[in-house]
Amino acid sequence: MCFSICNRSFILLLSILILFSSCGISKKEYHNDISFLNSENVQLQEEVDKLQAVIDSLLLLKIPIPIDSQIIENRVVDEKQKPIHVLIDREIALQKKDSLLLLGWNFQDKFPFFYKKSRTGSAPKSCSFSPNGEFVAVTLLNQNKTAVEFFETGSFKKKKTLYPSCNVEKDNQGYAEGLWRNNSEFWFTRMTTGDFFVWYKEIDSLEYFDSKGVWTKIIQFSPDKDLVAMSHWVSNSITVFDINTKTLIREIKTGKTPRGIVWFSDSIFATALFGTGDIEVYNVNSGEIVEIIKGFGGNARDLQYDSNKKILYYSNMGLAKVYKYDWENKKHIGELKVDYKPNTIRLSPDRRYLFVSCRGPNNPEGYTKRSPRNGDIFIIDTKEWKILTKWRAGNQPTGLDLSSCGRFLAQTDFQDRNITLWLIAVN
Repeated sequence: MCFSICNRSFILLLSILILFSSCGISKKEYHNDISFLNSENVQLQEEVDKLQAVIDSLLLLKIPIPIDSQIIENRVVDEKQKPIHVLIDREIALQKKDSLLLLGWNFQDKFPFFYKKSRTGSAPKSCSFSPNGEFVAVTLLNQNKTAVEFFETGSFKKKKTLYPSCNVEKDNQGYAEGLWRNNSEFWFTRMTTGDFFVWYKEIDSLEYFDSKGVWTKIIQFSPDKDLVAMSHWVSNSITVFDINTKTLIREIKTGKTPRGIVWFSDSIFATALFGTGDIEVYNVNSGEIVEIIKGFGGNARDLQYDSNKKILYYSNMGLAKVYKYDWENKKHIGELKVDYKPNTIRLSPDRRYLFVSCRGPNNPEGYTKRSPRNGDIFIIDTKEWKILTKWRAGNQPTGLDLSSCGRFLAQTDFQDRNITLWLIAVN
């Protein structure tokens, strides 16, 4: 995502203008800032015109573009309450096509119009944006001795790979899920050994701990990030640890095959039971069950919670549906049919949209083989409770995550060994 510009002063100008964009400088002020470059130098003027087109796109889309990490400091802006506007207008996309191509984006003539793609290791499972949006981490399920790959969102090139050790070589795979505690710590699980790991980015150090469960899957932090919960597929349990000391706080026996986890508060969490389709809600302080949300059979998979409206969303892989549940009034208030095998779901930061990755139909020879067709990704309007749009992704779309600004969607294709970055919204 950089320009082939030899003139060092021009690069400095570009850096300054990008820095100004983070400070809220208006489009009019940008024009004033570059007016002094209107010289007889035709080649330079052409570069200025290209730069202006890019600036116009940056102003519209507010895309964070790291040109030189030594010049431009990454900034984290709390935009959770800003409304997300899905970039579904083709005319706007066409207006910005050329300048976004200069910024390294690929274009397709249908939504989502702009994307980047990179190759991953075998069986990319989960993906997770760092809070500042600088990196996307991808866990690998089936690559021996290889756990996590980190992609820089600017260039969308792989910058780091983690290779944990294991006492039994054949068990050094199965890295199921991971997420960032902050911009400097990435936590992830290894289901084959029941371990969890913490990578400290600043010192490039890796620690591992016993999760106290068998076939460890999902890992989720409490809202205040004092606790971390992990689900265990075989031992039918959830273990909760103190984040700072890494000590076990509580082990909770659950129903059959717990999968997804979501926290309602710092003391209450829910888990999706893949074996029954139900949702179980627990108090971490007492270890007691608070509520059993009876499902409709099938296989409950992933959960998201809107803490403002007290609404729970969950996917059911077996029934190919997404459900909406009113936690305060204790009743289901909506369901929508999606593609085969809905997997991961993610709420946009403004909670208006729910994104759903669907693996597509299973291969008749087994679900671990390539699907007979590619799977779909859905965007659901949570207010209107209808499908806003959908598109065909790769073979078995699995991992899914939204950047904290809500403009970018990362998605893994389990069988294609790809990670895709989509530009899906403007603010």
